[in-house]
Amino acid sequence: MSDIHATIRHRTSNIPSPVGFDGNWTIQNSRESSKASRSADADHNDMTLKARRAWDVAMGPAKTIPMNAIMIYMSGTGVQIFSVMITAMLFWQPIKAIFTVNQTFERFEPTGAAKNHPEASLLTSKATFLALQLVTIGLGIYKVNAMGLLPTTTSDWLAFMPPKQLYIMEYQ
Repeated sequence: MSDIHATIRHRTSNIPSPVGFDGNWTIQNSRESSKASRSADADHNDMTLKARRAWDVAMGPAKTIPMNAIMIYMSGTGVQIFSVMITAMLFWQPIKAIFTVNQTFERFEPTGAAKNHPEASLLTSKATFLALQLVTIGLGIYKVNAMGLLPTTTSDWLAFMPPKQLYIMEYQ
């Protein structure tokens, strides 16, 4: 680049430089100075944006909980293939999400100087994500209990105990 500047200076040596022009200043110096001036502000903005997106991802399971609750209500308490598939989904999806929580939040990890900022911690986002996944697993446990597949009485564990009798009152 210095050859180009020398050629330009030689051709235009009789033309005076404008006021405030520095001939030694290059485009590379401009890029470095602009990066340095905006890096602190950009790191803070990036960290804030990443934290906000991490909270959006953490609250994602909360949006599926009402849908799952309606699905388990609509499928009934009988042991049919549809009920079993919904119940399996209530266990499988949250367990898979719990095992991949670090991969899920990996893209929101702060970099550079932002790592030391208190807002940069993703611990609360991850804890919220895990808690909401556990609520979904709780819905699955409720569904298994409603279907009568969860061993909750002593007769379920002991062979010599009589099974629990359901008394259905008939109206006459």
